[in-house]
Amino acid sequence: MTPGTLRRLWIAAIVVLVTLIIASSLCPRPVVPNESVSDKTAHFLAYFSLALLGSGIASPAGLWRAMLRCFLLGAALEIAQALLTAHRVADFADLAANVAGIGAAWLIAGQGRAGWGFRAAERLSERRRS
Repeated sequence: MTPGTLRRLWIAAIVVLVTLIIASSLCPRPVVPNESVSDKTAHFLAYFSLALLGSGIASPAGLWRAMLRCFLLGAALEIAQALLTAHRVADFADLAANVAGIGAAWLIAGQGRAGWGFRAAERLSERRRS
């Protein structure tokens, strides 16, 4: 698999995750609430996953941009909940949980691990050649 193909597939995965986050942030709550995971834990995990996935194709120098995009998505969705929906409420604690998830991913990726997706793909292709 070429780096360009990998990058396109990776971006498609990010777009799918962003779409799921947007839908779950703006759609009405389910009729039967899921009490097994707290709302704040769900926010943390969603943005941790998004930031970690984004760090997989980010360069070390560009890692901050990937994290900023994640933060801006979360902030924009909180604003959209306040302004565009009658069934959702913006919550600063939700944004704080998003930031905590992004921060945790940044701590992991910032330890020289940004771009980990490309390195993993390279190792896999080396094993296939052997």
